[in-house]
Amino acid sequence: MDQYLIISDTHGDRKILTELFDHYKGQVKAIFYNGDSELAANDSVFKDVWTVIGNMDNDANFPDEHHYQDGLINLYQTHGHLFGTERTLNQLRQKAADLAVDIVTSGHTHQLGAEVIDHRLFINPGSISLPKGTYAYLGGTYAILSVSTNQYTVTFYTRDAKPVDNLEFSFKRPL
Repeated sequence: MDQYLIISDTHGDRKILTELFDHYKGQVKAIFYNGDSELAANDSVFKDVWTVIGNMDNDANFPDEHHYQDGLINLYQTHGHLFGTERTLNQLRQKAADLAVDIVTSGHTHQLGAEVIDHRLFINPGSISLPKGTYAYLGGTYAILSVSTNQYTVTFYTRDAKPVDNLEFSFKRPL
């Protein structure tokens, strides 16, 4: 089983990125940072991390998106603001369909979520620093995606790398 770390929306909290990236490097197959770091794209904290630009990032050297593939997953990564995800996922759903990806990961809304739409897994890890919505009381979240040949499992964690009770979701992989 391969695992992937997904984090978003630190808004200047470099320390939490350093802690979590150091904790997970070597344990996960890839690390995805979904924007709004408010750091420079060439900051050393992003070494070996897939990053995208958020609406609060001022460094145009961040890419708008990434399309990542390995032997198990075909994933599209974006922050979400360029697709209006604060209102609807329709534009992002269309992009995912156009690319024929299996997984979409974004941020922007600061609200965690994992759901299958149109036979694709959509993951928002929430904000690690400024969470909103139902789970804001947790003080910040990120996600670990675990992938096997027939299943996706998304587990949400708090800033102190502890899994959140009742926030683990499993989905059958589409054929």
